[in-house]
Amino acid sequence: MAERHGELITLGEAQERFGVSRFKLTQLVRDGALPVFQSELDRREKLVRVVDLERLAQPRAINAEDGRGKPAPVAA
Repeated sequence: MAERHGELITLGEAQERFGVSRFKLTQLVRDGALPVFQSELDRREKLVRVVDLERLAQPRAINAEDGRGKPAPVAA
């Protein structure tokens, strides 16, 4: 099934589809890395866009010096 652009899913559905813990999703929301929306049908329900989750799930290159994707500190 093709995803609609901007499709919203619940945090529970995001957990299942992407294999991420609820704690990690909450952390991403808190840190501003994952925008969250409020359901009009149930104001307690938080929704996220599938495209935002797919963007976060993409692998990224890491810096070989320290393995965390940040430049290694330079000794003075």
